[in-house]
Amino acid sequence: MSNPVAAAIDAVDETLVVDLARRALMTPSLSGEERAAAELFAASMDDVGMEAELQKVPGDHYMPESWNAIGRLPGTGGGVSLLFNGHIDHNPVCEGWTRDPFGGVVEDGWLYGFVHMKAADACYVAAVDAVRKAGIELAGDVVIAHVCGELRGGTGTRHALQSGITADYFLLGEPTELEIATNHSALLLFDIHVLGAMKHYATADVPGRKGVNAVEKVAAVIAALGRSHRPLPSREAGGWLTFEPNNRFSGLPQLNLGSIRGGISRRHDRSRPALMPDVATLTVDLRLIPGMTRASVEADLRRLLDGIKAADPDFDYEIEFATDMFPHVYDDPPDSAVVKSVVANHRRVTGQAPRESELLKYAASDASWMSRAGIPGIVYGPTGKYLSRPDERGRIADLVTASKVYAGVIADLCGRGE
Repeated sequence: MSNPVAAAIDAVDETLVVDLARRALMTPSLSGEERAAAELFAASMDDVGMEAELQKVPGDHYMPESWNAIGRLPGTGGGVSLLFNGHIDHNPVCEGWTRDPFGGVVEDGWLYGFVHMKAADACYVAAVDAVRKAGIELAGDVVIAHVCGELRGGTGTRHALQSGITADYFLLGEPTELEIATNHSALLLFDIHVLGAMKHYATADVPGRKGVNAVEKVAAVIAALGRSHRPLPSREAGGWLTFEPNNRFSGLPQLNLGSIRGGISRRHDRSRPALMPDVATLTVDLRLIPGMTRASVEADLRRLLDGIKAADPDFDYEIEFATDMFPHVYDDPPDSAVVKSVVANHRRVTGQAPRESELLKYAASDASWMSRAGIPGIVYGPTGKYLSRPDERGRIADLVTASKVYAGVIADLCGRGE
């Protein structure tokens, strides 16, 4: 281990990591409401010697105007630049929490709250602090982008990239349980509206006015689509989707039946359950692999639904695609300099090589936007096992490990000359 890398790793302040993470978790920041969290991270980056600023992000079709926090640690020039990216918005509070989700609760070595992905955001800052305290002179720039609206399609990252934020490599600390990932799926959202015909169920049909229960008809659609979180076969293998299997994306594509609403009209009015519902809407989240497109999925979906219609004259449907959130697959080289550095520094800190992530390949993240902008990178972060569920939490020891690995990567990559 080179002396600068060793010094950076040894200089990580566990108290800083935990304190900043706790303060971030105690700051609510739903998508579109991130200003307080952005101000907190801007102040924390300023405290460790970075040039920090708040960046206003215009509203879009997914969320209102909000804020990013951008920090820069300029190098002397001629070195590799590195972008740490992390979103500061979090999921809504669901039922079942036994700890205060905004209490910053520390218990038995765990930190409770929306650690996805505020834990990694705190680790970035602690890593820069360690590099500075170790007195390491950097040739390349280090940039931290704490961004809004990732859960709304990467609004903050897209704006940061459009404003000129860039680097030679990125490191994204999405929850991987300290495993590494250089690829994941794209995301496509759509509604299937199954159309029936309203009538009171106790009345007889009249000529030309047959009642059709849309909620009953949607059952055929659910059966035809297939079960959630199961690998979907290609058409050649008996499925309904057109794609070429890809070893880098084994287990994909997959879908999730996200919600179903039924009732009267497109408002799904439920006030008169004696009436046959004339609209039932099924919302589907489909994860794609390379070669699949919105157009190919729509063609496959219409083929599937037209088959149901051919067998059932009372079945009718419409498809409505949502505005694309993460339409691009993330698929970066697994042997880039930043990947090699993360692997080497994980081994230095933990004594063993990191595993490749199985969880993340089913996800979609801002990695796709950065890769699309021509910045190769890696996804590697603490937490993940308890992601997006009641009592979300992460191990404090893993936060410290991530901070040390990040510090080592900065010293390793950004400390080099050309």
